[in-house]
Amino acid sequence: MARFVYRLQKVFELRERKKKEQEKRVQAAQDRVKRIEQEIQAKRQEIRMLRQNMMTAPHVLLEMHDLFIYKLNEELDQLHRDLEMAKQQLEYEKQLLIKAQADLEALVKHKEKAYEEYLEEEKQAELKMLDEVAGQRYFRQQQEQLLEEALEEEQRELEEI
Repeated sequence: MARFVYRLQKVFELRERKKKEQEKRVQAAQDRVKRIEQEIQAKRQEIRMLRQNMMTAPHVLLEMHDLFIYKLNEELDQLHRDLEMAKQQLEYEKQLLIKAQADLEALVKHKEKAYEEYLEEEKQAELKMLDEVAGQRYFRQQQEQLLEEALEEEQRELEEI
């Protein structure tokens, strides 16, 4: 019995590889979002600590604290913009992953269907071979039966003589 060979195996492997690469991209985008969120939390904590220190700082340094808080708030705003961009990128990568999964799933179904067709063809070939064997056996039995009948007929004729 011949082995099943999927004729689109290279395409199948390519789509599998694309899906795995896209999963890695999605993971990287998720990691970037988490990293930016952690940076935002750290920046907020830094601003809170600075405001607490302002309460005990001399009045001469208050203007410097205000400027530093302003700078930290600008950095925080930039981190929020980066976070939004990272979330958009993550969503885009997820959409590409969904498309890659759909493409792969379509090929998986095609492969399964091709395998089922292969099994059906093998089954038909086996049935054909069995039918041929049965036909030959039947023909042989008919020949033997005719031969026996001819021999019996001949023997009867000899007995009659």
